Amino acid sequence: MNRDEFIARVTELAKSDGYPIERNRNGQNQIDFGNKKLHSGHLAKLYPQILTPSANVSKLIDEVAPGRPCSHRPMKDILRRVNGESGISS
Repeated sequence: MNRDEFIARVTELAKSDGYPIERNRNGQNQIDFGNKKLHSGHLAKLYPQILTPSANVSKLIDEVAPGRPCSHRPMKDILRRVNGESGISS
């Protein structure tokens, strides 16, 4: 899975989970996890480290998008599915 496929799949799974997908003022798709959002630029910076089995998802998100703790749990759930689809153990 390349970076663009990763971003598309995470966004698709978030949407299927009921999280709104919006376009921000910079033209980037962003996932609304309640009060805070992760946009495609954040996801690009997380790739590929966030897909490794030993990744500390919360720490990685905090490094690229500080102050978004409400995104940690849903992203962990989404990443479990992405990793399962690509055969990566989590």
